[in-house]
Amino acid sequence: MGGLPANRTVNGFAVDPENPKVMYVATRDGLFKSTDAGETWKPLGKELKSLAAVAVNPKRPGEVYVSTMDGIIFKSSDGGRTWNRQQ
Repeated sequence: MGGLPANRTVNGFAVDPENPKVMYVATRDGLFKSTDAGETWKPLGKELKSLAAVAVNPKRPGEVYVSTMDGIIFKSSDGGRTWNRQQ
């Protein structure tokens, strides 16, 4: 898959409920997003590393959450362009 790190484990996977071509993958190397049903992937959020999970809010698909392996939660309200650490 173009853009995903080779030989890495996918720890989390989420799909936009309104647009199934939009997908997110959480890995140790960070978060990746596809807008073409997985043909190509782009990294998101340089601060996002060692991710354990990713989720999309089903009522607000632009709202994406990730969790690190240390249990730190980050939230994006703009489809992954910017991220805020949650308290």
